[in-house]
Amino acid sequence: MTTRIERISSYLKEQTDAILQDGLNNEPGIDALLCALDLHLDRANVSKDLNRLWKEGRAVKVQGKPVYYLDYTVLSRHFPNQYIPSIISKNENLTDFLSMQPYKKVHTENNYFNNTLDDMIGAKGSLSEVIINAKSAISYPPYGIHCLILGNAGVGKTLLTQRMYNFACQVRKADSIPFMTLSCQNYQENPQLFSEALFGSKTKNNSRYSPSIFETCKNGIIVLEQIDRLPFSCQTQLASILSRKRYHTIYQQDEQQLQSMIIATTSKNNDDCKIETLAKFMPIQLKMEDIDKRGIYEKIELIMDLFSEEAIHTHTTIRVHKDIIAWLASKKFPNNIIQMRNEIQISCSKAYMEINDPKKQIVYVSFQSLSLELLSQTENTQNLNSNIFSLLSCIPSDYLQFNQDGTSNAATIFKNAPNMFKEHRMRQFIDEFNVNVEELKDINHYVKENINVLKDCPSPQLEGLHKNINPYVYQVTMQKINERQLLKKLSEHPQLLYGILLHITNYISRIEHGQTGIDTSKSMTKYVYHNEYLCAKDIYQEFSSLYSFTPSEREIDFLASYLAIANQWINHINVAILVICHGKHIASEMVDYVKKSVQGTFFIDSIDFNEDMQLNDLLELACIKANDLNQGAGVLITCDMEPLTSVSEYIHKQTNIPTKSVNNINLMDLLNLTNQTTSPLNDLDQIRIKPDHEQKKIRKETQSEFIEQIKERVISKTVSFIDVNKSTSILETCLKNTLKELHMEYTDVLAIKYLCHCTNMLERIIRNETWDYQKSHLFMKENSYMIHVIEHGLEFAANSFSIKIPLSELIYVTQIFLPEEQY
Repeated sequence: MTTRIERISSYLKEQTDAILQDGLNNEPGIDALLCALDLHLDRANVSKDLNRLWKEGRAVKVQGKPVYYLDYTVLSRHFPNQYIPSIISKNENLTDFLSMQPYKKVHTENNYFNNTLDDMIGAKGSLSEVIINAKSAISYPPYGIHCLILGNAGVGKTLLTQRMYNFACQVRKADSIPFMTLSCQNYQENPQLFSEALFGSKTKNNSRYSPSIFETCKNGIIVLEQIDRLPFSCQTQLASILSRKRYHTIYQQDEQQLQSMIIATTSKNNDDCKIETLAKFMPIQLKMEDIDKRGIYEKIELIMDLFSEEAIHTHTTIRVHKDIIAWLASKKFPNNIIQMRNEIQISCSKAYMEINDPKKQIVYVSFQSLSLELLSQTENTQNLNSNIFSLLSCIPSDYLQFNQDGTSNAATIFKNAPNMFKEHRMRQFIDEFNVNVEELKDINHYVKENINVLKDCPSPQLEGLHKNINPYVYQVTMQKINERQLLKKLSEHPQLLYGILLHITNYISRIEHGQTGIDTSKSMTKYVYHNEYLCAKDIYQEFSSLYSFTPSEREIDFLASYLAIANQWINHINVAILVICHGKHIASEMVDYVKKSVQGTFFIDSIDFNEDMQLNDLLELACIKANDLNQGAGVLITCDMEPLTSVSEYIHKQTNIPTKSVNNINLMDLLNLTNQTTSPLNDLDQIRIKPDHEQKKIRKETQSEFIEQIKERVISKTVSFIDVNKSTSILETCLKNTLKELHMEYTDVLAIKYLCHCTNMLERIIRNETWDYQKSHLFMKENSYMIHVIEHGLEFAANSFSIKIPLSELIYVTQIFLPEEQY
């Protein structure tokens, strides 16, 4: 017997369907009173059930008086690529969230076979070439071109044949065409049976004939699965038919023309001896890669798709945390989709057992739901995990919900994310070059940032910028630059000028719309960058005569500064560094470390001023090395203490090489100075040691680097499935709070012990494999306060992973903070 809530749900679906056909113009939804009257139910019960449907995610609530409801499933089916809110405020309308389209009723029966080639996961990625060739094979008149689909077991060869069939129906504008699938494994031990399939056979009483597959599938498609299982004699027979494009049957005297398309599948390579006879007659060969080779984005899509299938199959809403999706995506699946589907079915079945109230029909998949085999995989996936979580960040909630009808807002958002993200990021990137110079505090700093971005800018971004530049602005500016000998080299690096060209384009656009300010400024670059200033004025003179405006001095300064700094970058020569320290190996070891740590182009050398070296020898060697190092921009002389602090001045007097001295040098300062010399925008005067507050920031970054090394070299090698980045980030916060409460100082040793132990502890608890501790009551009696502090500090971790940390594990963590003699 149908329950009351299911009657209300069915009614809501029908009414939502009817409202959509009217275009959402007349009714905002269905209210409890109307539903109660139509179904002859009590209004209070209807209101309660409608609210329950909303809480379960099966309905959308439209607030107001009265409150209206719409069926979420019907809306999702009609607007598959759009965000549908679960609740709509009083002053809002559903149409505010949707782009309206003519309503077409969607038939869900056999929806799996209604999908197209373009809907396949990877159609615009790893399978793009496969899809194009598959379409061309199907479209080729009159019956298509024979195809061979190659790929290991479980990559989706059968799915591809089904989608090709759907595309054939679409091309031929037919509801259906003849379609037959034969498993060649069935004929491996019985070649005669395959011959009968090809040429027809007589029935047992010889009264009639069984037709040939070519007759049955005339004007249709025949799929031969696993052709490598066919005996050689059968392959020869089929190859002969494909070669001559004709066949004969045992019940017809004349040969018949082949009017069917053959699609064969195999897990062998096309040059394998088991299929090479047939492969020659299959002009189009479609190679499908293993899912682990298809890119992490497509792998996540496949995982979401399989969870949707399980939701449909079990008529259950499935909720999966992002961590589970990330864990599955980071694992290897040698058996491809077959293995991935099995793992997901196992996790869903375990999660289903945890449902306390079957009426809720919501399953939560957690780490406890995963198979032990999957949890035991130990690949080092730290970098991969960061990429996965970066991709999943487009989904706003931590849980991904897969509804009973297979729909999922999260999956839809993820599927559409690349296009939306690409457009948003491109627009955001271009907008960063649209600035009002009157509001700029430091023009030089802004220009340097611009050029730093543009010098290594990828092609798509450069193309996006170029499309937004006024062609006339580009032409005039480049022409004026080429007329000046000192700036002519800029024309060889036009991408560096995209920032200023886009700025001029936007400036002229504002002029045309009357958005001009009052210019009270005086030129700041007229004498500093004299040649560039004249060029900038000349460029703006050309535009002002055409667009009838007078450019502000601030705008001319901006253009002049841009030309000057871009020119400096093109003609830049690196500042060199000479490190001189007391001791046998101090300077040379520091330089060796710098060479291993700093990327980019730089010039550095060292002198170890040991007790066997006289000062005269040092000064002579310093001059020789400065001469060798100098590229034309000068040499930075770094030293530790007297009497070496005056070496810089001596070198300058003896060689006329520009020098600058930095005293009391340490490794961190040297790293910082070397990084500065790699920038084409820093000359000898601009290179300096960072102030104290910046040094503190660097020390903090160094501590972060230490944690990163611990994660990579130690923790990631001792755990199986837990996300190392997430766990250590959470545990760092826990450690910080615990140390603060215990009034203890941070040390690297303490951090290593805490992070390594607690990460493994979290994984043990998730696996239900916690450690026991003998005499726990005695230990608790002696250290009750500290255990309480440790437990309080770990609350964040416990809540984040939805676990309870037992007393025995808390004792082991407590011991980390106690002196060794106390335990």
